[in-house]
Amino acid sequence: MPLTALEQNTVSRSFFVAKKVLEEVKPVLDALNIIYDAGGGVKETLTQAELDEIPAFSGLTKTQLDDGLYALTAVIRPAITNAFTALAQLATRA
Repeated sequence: MPLTALEQNTVSRSFFVAKKVLEEVKPVLDALNIIYDAGGGVKETLTQAELDEIPAFSGLTKTQLDDGLYALTAVIRPAITNAFTALAQLATRA
């Protein structure tokens, strides 16, 4: 039985997303991990008062920032690294 349009589109989209994750998202997460989380990094130097000075950051707390960057650098980044081989196999098809 041939693939349905939905099945084919789902598989094709997975190729595109895997490629974007490996080429665009992973390098940024790797850099954030170093810049934010490293000893003496932004996590240690940035203060709530500094955040409050920037209108675009209005209402963002240091805790919210830390929690969000933890999710990006300590949860999502390692998951991508652990799934690298599988993602690479899909990405090469994009």
